[in-house]
Amino acid sequence: MRITAATADLITHHIRRHLGPSARIWLFGSRLDDGKRGGDLDLYVEAEPCPIWATLRCKLDLEEELDMPVDLIVRGHGDDSPIASIAKQDGHVL
Repeated sequence: MRITAATADLITHHIRRHLGPSARIWLFGSRLDDGKRGGDLDLYVEAEPCPIWATLRCKLDLEEELDMPVDLIVRGHGDDSPIASIAKQDGHVL
C-alpha cells in the first residue's frame, strides 16, 4: 500500500469531519499496488446522507492537504453498486 499511516489518519480525519463519524472508508485502485508509481488516490466512502457541498469540500481539502488528485466516491451505507463491490472486495479499509 503506497500511503503512510499518517496519510491514512489524515484521510480518515478529513472524511469523518466532513461526512460524519460513521463514515466507512476504503482505499482502492493503484495506490494499493507497491509496484506502481504516482497516480491519484481512489477512495470509496459509505456515509449518512450529506449535502453535496460537504463531499466537494472534503475532496478539495484532501487534495490540498495531500497535494495529489483524489477520486472520492460517496454512497449510502449498504450500497451494492458495481463500484462499491470493487472497492469493498479489492480495497483496504482505513
